[in-house]
Amino acid sequence: MKKLILSMCILFALSSCQNNDDITPSNDPQGVNSSLTLASGLRISELIEEGQNKTSLYSPFLFTFNSDGSVSAVSSNQTIRGTYRIVPDDDGPELQMDFPDGSALYELSDDWYFLTQDNNKIRFEDSGDVLEFQFQ
Repeated sequence: MKKLILSMCILFALSSCQNNDDITPSNDPQGVNSSLTLASGLRISELIEEGQNKTSLYSPFLFTFNSDGSVSAVSSNQTIRGTYRIVPDDDGPELQMDFPDGSALYELSDDWYFLTQDNNKIRFEDSGDVLEFQFQ
């Protein structure tokens, strides 16, 4: 009888566990236990891709990261919408962004690894590429 009760308790405990590997933008864009916070009013202050400074191509856009996992980027003549999520990584939070194919922001669709954050800026890297947002 003790074995039966113990088996039922273990089965109940295992069935109550949640799997957080399936985090999607719609249910947790900020990630699990992430200390990284993105909000509205961010502008790209530096973008180095494959050794080329591409900041001027992206700095006109003002980014808004919404709690539902959507991101919008607005410039004087266009609005581009995409998705994002922040997931835990071995070395800290990772920003994953996705913008539509062929859009002006498509090259930002990548996994960006968090480097630093202060009151004014937040900095990421990926294989030598650098992405830095400045808070407005």
